[in-house]
Amino acid sequence: MIRYLKSIFQHRCPTCNEPLYSHIDELRSEKICPNGHYREETYGHLGIRIIYEDVE
Repeated sequence: MIRYLKSIFQHRCPTCNEPLYSHIDELRSEKICPNGHYREETYGHLGIRIIYEDVE
């Protein structure tokens, strides 16, 4: 049950369905696919979210 609840809140790559790695610093929050398919940058102080997707 705990594993299921944890999986609901885990962000995944839309292409390969792998869990995204996250990195947070003072300027931005980053979520990156380990296979390089997806990358999301969030700049909270500016209210901007940038999404890079592998378009092949």
